[in-house]
Amino acid sequence: MILKIIINKMNQENITKKLRNWEQTLTTTGSRLTAPRKAILEVIAHASQPLTPIEVFDLAREKVPNLGLVTVYRTLDKLTDLGLVSRVHGHNDCQTVFRAASSHQHLLICTNCGTSVYFDGLDAEERFDQIGRTHGYQVDGHWLQLYGLCADCRTE
Repeated sequence: MILKIIINKMNQENITKKLRNWEQTLTTTGSRLTAPRKAILEVIAHASQPLTPIEVFDLAREKVPNLGLVTVYRTLDKLTDLGLVSRVHGHNDCQTVFRAASSHQHLLICTNCGTSVYFDGLDAEERFDQIGRTHGYQVDGHWLQLYGLCADCRTE
């Protein structure tokens, strides 16, 4: 399987900073920082789109050939529990992961290349609260993803 992974537009310095933060978070919560876990972290940090666990597995195996799929799933569970990655619905895949936003944000995903970006949606959040009140609910949270074509794909 050939995977087209677009390198994240974050510069290398930001990626390195994020990786160090993730590594520190893992070690301070009692997790060992093994070579397989480091490879998994690097794959996710460099990705500009949500990845399925199998894509993470395939890409991380390029660095750690003896990586086990169970290790990928366990690491993704741990990263999710720590709030370092978010499980999102990919355009064609139900379960994908993407690095978590630093605050509550929404996700915009290109349906062609998969490039993804977080965006603020404060106006939408006010509307969600209003909808909840109209129907007698107190809205405690929501999850919003938008799909469409990015600027690069629209020009192709």
